[in-house]
Amino acid sequence: MKVKQVLLQNTIGEKEVDFYVPVKIDFKENDEKNKELFYYRMFNPKSSFVEVSINSVTSKIVNITLVSVNNFKEIERSCLNIPKEDGNPIIDMSIFSEDHIITDNVNFNIYIHDKKIYILQESIAVCKQLKMKFVSLLLDKQNNISGFVFEDFSDGEWKEVKESIDSSVSIVSEV
Repeated sequence: MKVKQVLLQNTIGEKEVDFYVPVKIDFKENDEKNKELFYYRMFNPKSSFVEVSINSVTSKIVNITLVSVNNFKEIERSCLNIPKEDGNPIIDMSIFSEDHIITDNVNFNIYIHDKKIYILQESIAVCKQLKMKFVSLLLDKQNNISGFVFEDFSDGEWKEVKESIDSSVSIVSEV
């Protein structure tokens, strides 16, 4: 999925953490009510799953959800040292020309460090971060979204997110 344009405006996001769905971030001002949503879903080989909802009229991200974490690695330091800008992305909707739901089976890894969750595709060079409220989009040099960073968790939110992740990883490991 590709970012077509960046509006230089801050986004207003609402974050929800839950035991069953670790992180959900809504951008309600990007939604035009009663208009169709398109969905972009990323799965990795371990069935970890991220879903992005895009409004069909505004071409803006309405929701980003970390649905399932079935594997992760703890790291000692941040794995990104790249430029960061604030903005509200407009998505290139051509990916949805055939279908309103795109499922992309990509090889991404999940890393956790300092109350942040990094979703990074393997073998893709990240060139910049586009910071929205509570999440950054990681972009390659063609402005394709190649990952995410979920961030800005309170201590209580992080505790709940970690319990959710640890529980789902241990369930998958036992199977």
